[in-house]
Amino acid sequence: MQNFKIQISDSDINYLTQRLANTRWPSSMLDNSWEKGVPLTYLKKIADYWQNKFDWKKQEAILNQFPQFISEIDGQNIHYLHIKSPKSNAMPLMLVHGWPGSFADFIKVIEPLTNPQAEEQIAFDLIIPSIPGFGFSTPVKDKGWNMIRIANAFTTLMKELGYEKFAVHGGDMGAGIVGIMSGIAAYSLIGTHINSDFFAVAGLGMFPSDHSFFTNEENVSLERMKQYKKDGTAYLEIQSTRPNTIGFALSDSPIGQLAWILEKYKEWSDEDKILPEDAIEIDQILTNVSLYWFNQLGASSAEILAENMTMAFDWGSDNSQEANQWNPPKVRSAMACFGRKEDESLLKKLASFMGEPDRWTFYDKGCHFPAMEVPGLLVNDIRDFFSGLINK
Repeated sequence: MQNFKIQISDSDINYLTQRLANTRWPSSMLDNSWEKGVPLTYLKKIADYWQNKFDWKKQEAILNQFPQFISEIDGQNIHYLHIKSPKSNAMPLMLVHGWPGSFADFIKVIEPLTNPQAEEQIAFDLIIPSIPGFGFSTPVKDKGWNMIRIANAFTTLMKELGYEKFAVHGGDMGAGIVGIMSGIAAYSLIGTHINSDFFAVAGLGMFPSDHSFFTNEENVSLERMKQYKKDGTAYLEIQSTRPNTIGFALSDSPIGQLAWILEKYKEWSDEDKILPEDAIEIDQILTNVSLYWFNQLGASSAEILAENMTMAFDWGSDNSQEANQWNPPKVRSAMACFGRKEDESLLKKLASFMGEPDRWTFYDKGCHFPAMEVPGLLVNDIRDFFSGLINK
């Protein structure tokens, strides 16, 4: 284990500024709506802010106020934040990000989770790792870093930190990692908590052929999901089948990286919000985009996504009779969904096909990025669930 501090060089910051200043923009775009991607006029506005007003050093200082470390696990450097609560008997909780996120997604939930205002509220020790290929868990040293291997590495990390029993939360790819941890680390888990939404479920494309048990309203939402799967998941197809090709573009063009991520912040955030910065503070958005640019995560994260689209779900086991007879204990689970109220009942039914969670909650504010959009709601949901487990 080594202490770690983020230190992006002045030369790297100046290079970014120069590249933004020298952007070669398209001469014109006939469609200035969001239907075909990020509008030219909007991207120019955000790029100007990134170049002239965004203060990376300020954001770097915010991130560096939390203890950070690098540990080598399974031959790979794993970067993580480890924030201990000032309160005794705090519950260890790992928070796992997804794409296009990073450990920085959780900055707003750290203080309320580690240091609750009410004396009777449960507090948490937080461990916030960077998935290999994301954040500062780079470079990825070999192939095979799928969610099973990541789940094993994160379980090992918790054990190395001295936590024999712990809780986990995740969203997006992080939710998948958490789900796998419930199988491979069941004896170590207090419980699992994930967040989901319309776009996460639609992106899986696991739609039932029998619609007879859906209401008319649910079928309307289902058709929206199918349409999104058809015209809204090209990003995943590209990254998971041609990670090298898109990786070159994202590594070389800050504007390309900005547009690639901004589109998802617009599409996957609260649908009541007009622009991404109406849902998430612009500086938090650009902190994540900057992490992707400085660390060339466009390429490495695409490679990890490609690994996971081709993974085999063998849970890391062998084919022996003893292994096939192994049956992990039931891990208590919770799912918090965020999005449009009219999608609630369909989301609950579709989620049940993957296994009924012990706790289900729905919020009609926020969407795919609750830690950034509605951190208070996410904190309360996490605390309520795990409080219920220790009070039983």
